[in-house]
Amino acid sequence: MIKKIGKISLIIVLGFLVFIIGKFLLVWKSVEIDNSLSQKHLFKAFDTQKQQTLWDTEDIKSNDFKVKTETNDLSPEMYWCSIHKDPILTVRLYAGDGYSGGGYEINILQNRYKISPYSYTDNIKPFDFLNTGKYYKVLDTKLILNKESYQKGDSIFGYTELKIQEGYGPEKYIIEGKGYFKGIVN
Repeated sequence: MIKKIGKISLIIVLGFLVFIIGKFLLVWKSVEIDNSLSQKHLFKAFDTQKQQTLWDTEDIKSNDFKVKTETNDLSPEMYWCSIHKDPILTVRLYAGDGYSGGGYEINILQNRYKISPYSYTDNIKPFDFLNTGKYYKVLDTKLILNKESYQKGDSIFGYTELKIQEGYGPEKYIIEGKGYFKGIVN
């Protein structure tokens, strides 16, 4: 009887592990590596340009990420780029006013990545924990980095493309974005 329960428990645990690994391999895509990416003239030009944002800042340009919706309108270059590592490397391309905003988050673990919409607000409401967020479906993504792994203090150079469906039914729309980014891993 005890051996039978042990075998069933082992099968359940192994099944759970196979499920988690399978989901990781399906949802998290492989990063493309281009060692010459940091040599592109575009990144050298970033050093002499100012990042265009909603506010007047003197920040050096860190990205040229643009988003296009189904109306074929390109968003202005008003995205900031922040890069953090602990232990997952996270690149955020976002716009906001300091109180709320949103953009896209790229999580990188080993040589695999996942892109998802990102938002923040300081207007916390009761029962916000029940809100699961907006529906989205990642249709296509691409990420190219200049090397395989990064430590805090390393320079990172990258290029990303994304195609995401937000909403569903008659309210759904497609967002496409692409652009280069650079920064220091914090």
